[in-house]
Amino acid sequence: KMKKNAAVLTAIMVFAVAAFAAAPRTLTESLPAEALETIDLTSGIGDVQVTAREGADEVSIEVMLTPRRGGFFSSKRKAEQEVEAASLKATVKGTRLKIGIDPPADDDRRFEERWTIEMPTNLFLTLNHGVGDVIVEDARAGLEIDSGVGDVRVEARAGDINIDLGVGTAVVRAPAESYGSAEGAGGVGDARLTVRGERISSGGFIGHAARWTGDGRHHIEVSVGVGDAVITLD
Repeated sequence: KMKKNAAVLTAIMVFAVAAFAAAPRTLTESLPAEALETIDLTSGIGDVQVTAREGADEVSIEVMLTPRRGGFFSSKRKAEQEVEAASLKATVKGTRLKIGIDPPADDDRRFEERWTIEMPTNLFLTLNHGVGDVIVEDARAGLEIDSGVGDVRVEARAGDINIDLGVGTAVVRAPAESYGSAEGAGGVGDARLTVRGERISSGGFIGHAARWTGDGRHHIEVSVGVGDAVITLD
């Protein structure tokens, strides 16, 4: 009987979690990019994907908000109410577009954000991110990412790249001809730098860095607190 009761309780828990995750809400916005130079995105918990598109003349934003539990006995309705009350805030100040969810994230927020952004290739990206994975594709005008926990992957053609990651793996791939320097550093983890097939690496346990100097205009700097910094220049 005890085993049966345990099985029933487990089934209830699985059903509750499945039901809890079934009410996402998607917010969208598109803005002309003619006068913009910078996109400034602030995100909390969830994944972010940003893609630069050749010939694009606007910034296209989509964010899916999904309720999440703070614990088994936390209120599903409270999380759903937070999702219903949230709004996508996109504000232009001069040449800068600031994007985020209103109200801003705090420790008690009960939903996750999944961002998908497409932008022109001439815009610089700044991202202040909490927890989750970040992917940036075809970056050309430079970027700055400050992220707490999760993996970061950047594919770039040009532009200065600065990544500061607390816990996770940061991976950057770019053409060597565009860069004058590249540096990867890991507090607890490895820094691995490969340039045109030649491996410049530093392995071990604490405080490692790998550096390279080239002839290009731009610079790459990747710092990871716990995890690996991986830079590949083709």
